[in-house]
Amino acid sequence: MEHNALFVGTTPEVVFDEFTSPDFLRAFSEEVGVMIGEIEVGETDSVLSAMLPWNFPTNRPGIPSLAQKMLPAEVNLDWQQRWGPRQAPPIPGSMTVLLHGKPSATVQASASLDASGEDTVYRVDTTTKTSLKWPVAGTVESTIDRELVGWILQVQARVLRRRLDLPEPS
Repeated sequence: MEHNALFVGTTPEVVFDEFTSPDFLRAFSEEVGVMIGEIEVGETDSVLSAMLPWNFPTNRPGIPSLAQKMLPAEVNLDWQQRWGPRQAPPIPGSMTVLLHGKPSATVQASASLDASGEDTVYRVDTTTKTSLKWPVAGTVESTIDRELVGWILQVQARVLRRRLDLPEPS
């Protein structure tokens, strides 16, 4: 599933710097409303990586109702992201989200930060696989992609706009 966000009046390099900053990652996690463990940040061959262990109750405000019905009462997941190298746009990225428990799920995502005039386009393409059997698996996988991951990416965009004092796109 494709998710997009537009960051008006900023460059991909500025967004990259935020997305890889421990301060941003902590603010993003807090806005999602999760209990966060130790954020692990590293760099290999100009690719910056971060691992954020999260847990949260699914009955909290902001979690889409369909996701609440399909997920366990307490979600434990690992949000892993990689960005870089920081080069001329598009800057490549990837994410892996591991949802522990029943159902278990793995979300794989490719991402990019690209220039569009004086703005930045953030694109994320996700694919989710669960431990469930077909046909239920298809419904749960699309719900996780659309509802849960989509909501988390909207929160990420909102935190970035607030931190950089960027306007909402029109």
